[in-house]
Amino acid sequence: MTKKLKLFVWENVLADYTSGVMFALAKDVESARKMLLEKYPGSWSLERDILLEPKVYSEPFSFAVWGGS
Repeated sequence: MTKKLKLFVWENVLADYTSGVMFALAKDVESARKMLLEKYPGSWSLERDILLEPKVYSEPFSFAVWGGS
């Protein structure tokens, strides 16, 4: 049986002047973290923020994040 994918979302992370967002579509949080770390190796802010608990979505939803200062 195939495991359904979930969307893992970390908000208010990767802060420089403003906060960012990270997301990964994966089977579980460990896989989501691994994918992000492999895609962005050596990023100290990602390595720090990836330890935070993400919001997890398995049903349809939407959200928006405005940029700016």
